[in-house]
Amino acid sequence: MTKKAHYAVVAGELAPGSKIPDKQLTKIPDLIRASFQTVNRLVEGKGKLSYEIIRMDEFLAMSESPLHCLRSVIMLFSAFRFLSYKELNERLDLKISIGTGPVEFARDHLRESDGTAFRAATEANRSMKRKQRIQIITPYDDLNAEFQLSCSFMDILIHDWSDEQAEAMFLNLTGKNQMEISQMLNISQPAVNRRLKAAHFDTIHKFINRYEQIIKTSDS
Repeated sequence: MTKKAHYAVVAGELAPGSKIPDKQLTKIPDLIRASFQTVNRLVEGKGKLSYEIIRMDEFLAMSESPLHCLRSVIMLFSAFRFLSYKELNERLDLKISIGTGPVEFARDHLRESDGTAFRAATEANRSMKRKQRIQIITPYDDLNAEFQLSCSFMDILIHDWSDEQAEAMFLNLTGKNQMEISQMLNISQPAVNRRLKAAHFDTIHKFINRYEQIIKTSDS
């Protein structure tokens, strides 16, 4: 089967420097799987990510809608942060690259598929520096230059999230307001506001909105 439409392919893995005892390393695939399931359960159809865990701490994912992919990926970062802390009492990070473009050779399994978006994502993931957390590669050099700058700021914000901030950020990205989040987390609305401000939620939303604006323009 050959697909020429543009897709978003996600290549990710446990971020370098994560300190995990060997006896707990076997829990990482389940945590990655649980993070994807948590995202897919709460996003609309176009935001869902098909995924495969290909090694103990590596995965591939794909979205048929590049426009909706970034929000789901940021939710994946936050879900993995708070779920890993709850399960392992460790603050763990993912590093993720997103490649957009055609998927010329799609197979039933993502690990057997290939194409422009797959190569962009996997090659970008291999080239990421130790402290990088997110990278976006499109078929357009001028867009890549802008994303390189904005992603460098996102690296800092994502790395600094606490598990509590990550959980509040996750719920905020699902569209829940602060009162709804306070009821779900059993904390006060001012406490939710403090967590979201500490997570720089305004900047996160600006980043997602700018990405979506660029993708809409590039597709038109």
